[in-house]
Amino acid sequence: MRKLSFIILSGILALAPAASIAQTIPAKVVSLFNNADAEISEYYSYSGPMARGGRLGLSVLPRIAVPDCEEAGHLKEMISRSGGDPVDMPAKGCSAMDLRLSALWWDGAAMPDGWVSEDNDYSILVFKTVASWNVPFIGESGLSRLIDNGLRRLPGRIESFEELVRKARTYRKAVELMEGSFTIDTHCDLPEDYDKGRSVGTRTLSQTGVPKMDEGRLDTQVLISFLWQGPLDEASLRQAVAKNLAQIAEIKDDVAKYPHLCGIATTPEEAHALKAEGKKAFLIGLENGYGIGNDLGNIKRMRDLGIIYITLCHFSDNSICNTSSHRGSDPAKGLTEFGKEVVREMNRQGLMIDLSHPSAQTFWDCVRLSEAPIICSHSGAKAIYGHDRGLDDRQLKALAENGGVIQVYTVADFLRPSGATIDDFMAHFNHCVEVAGAEHVGIGSDFDGGGGVIGCNGVNDLVNVTVKMLEHGYTPDQIKGFWGGNFMRVMENVQSIANRD
Repeated sequence: MRKLSFIILSGILALAPAASIAQTIPAKVVSLFNNADAEISEYYSYSGPMARGGRLGLSVLPRIAVPDCEEAGHLKEMISRSGGDPVDMPAKGCSAMDLRLSALWWDGAAMPDGWVSEDNDYSILVFKTVASWNVPFIGESGLSRLIDNGLRRLPGRIESFEELVRKARTYRKAVELMEGSFTIDTHCDLPEDYDKGRSVGTRTLSQTGVPKMDEGRLDTQVLISFLWQGPLDEASLRQAVAKNLAQIAEIKDDVAKYPHLCGIATTPEEAHALKAEGKKAFLIGLENGYGIGNDLGNIKRMRDLGIIYITLCHFSDNSICNTSSHRGSDPAKGLTEFGKEVVREMNRQGLMIDLSHPSAQTFWDCVRLSEAPIICSHSGAKAIYGHDRGLDDRQLKALAENGGVIQVYTVADFLRPSGATIDDFMAHFNHCVEVAGAEHVGIGSDFDGGGGVIGCNGVNDLVNVTVKMLEHGYTPDQIKGFWGGNFMRVMENVQSIANRD
């Protein structure tokens, strides 16, 4: 999904929280939020990603944070009676970073009803911290609901302290699972926002970046070099290759600005090594094979530059294959003769073949032709909602037999006709698991390119997905596979086949 289409269809849901804040709450509150983000970005400029370093030494009971307020004693008593362990938040006058660092160890939060208000700067910063980390909380106000606006939080309100403690237990387990796993989101379009001054190292209106990856416990993200489809004459193809090369260089330059925070990885081993160093890993994917022009030699060039997968086409046909989109000439058409050579060469070079946008016939052509597993880096289940970007059950079964993986997107318009929430995402996710098997499913959000639903509108919200997985009954081993084990297995397989040859 791309922003241009999304503006037309949905008014940029990815930016809706910021837009909503600007339109509905006082400028003072917006300023406090912006200043807090600037403080966070400054902290990251000289520090590294945050980590809890394990849960050793923490109370067995869920830790429920209580702010510095007149009702603190009553809140603590209610938490203790309900089976939680009340802990103090930093006191009034603390900085946004004091709250942020303290929140690393919160499993929940309790605030007095109506406490978050325009005339209480401390309350606003507390709510921002709770919301950023997706900590389950009790105690709402008109202002907190306006700030939240239903676009990020999980649907529903926590009504009792007993319910808060139950949700805090699940939240703690979700965080521990993610921190003990290798986690990856396989499709993000942040590079399209470089011209807006956004970057992987700062906390901005973008849906990703190292600070938000910390909040969502995400280790790794695939950043995309994307090209709109253009003419297929020689001059246009040369321009497409040049643009792709420039975008890859931009991604590398951006990541290189923060060597203490993150690095570029090209193999599973490199990604795991970065995590071991306490850093985030960024991989690079090419969305639309238009970026290789008509030269098979550019596939090796992409591999040498660190590209890990190529999405064969986008919303329009190209010289490789036909698209699933209505902009395609014929959805029954698949790989061209050049496209068949592209598939063979990608196998030889160890690049994953991404079939998230191509036509159904292209899918079947690739399944038959490829000697390596294939991926769908950001797709959904057509049985849940019959959008052309979804896979039908026959495709899901074939993907599993091929040894590949489908990474489920969070694009609202691809999940249901309107009003999609995290539960709609989970409906697609659960169906893919049911049909393809738990070893063949993961997450590819499409954040900053159209992704985002109520309850999961940025990488900081990804912990909510793990909460949903636990509530659905998935095992820890399955969840670890969903969050990275499955995709990295395929990546390693594809690269090992190339090395063998």
